[in-house]
Amino acid sequence: MGLSAGLTITFFPMIILAWTIERMSILWEEEGPKQVLIQGGGSLITAVLAYLAMNNPWVRHITFNFLGVQLILMALILLLGNYTGYRLLELRRFKPITDDEKLS
Repeated sequence: MGLSAGLTITFFPMIILAWTIERMSILWEEEGPKQVLIQGGGSLITAVLAYLAMNNPWVRHITFNFLGVQLILMALILLLGNYTGYRLLELRRFKPITDDEKLS
């Protein structure tokens, strides 16, 4: 009947919400309420902007019909260094350190 698929879909937002609550409660204990409000407000603003962008018909048309735009956007995020994984700008930033190690 598709009941199990429906339950799986409803668990995803609950898991994200539980993870966010846990993260904010740890932050409250370690950094205090001011940091919780700053980071929570930043997350809320980001979510609202993402929602507005995803509901914009022009943005949906461009990203659906021109898939390369998504790759370009991901490349820009990597270059800006906001990606939490490996940052491309760090190659250039720490190059002098690796050059010094090769010389010694």
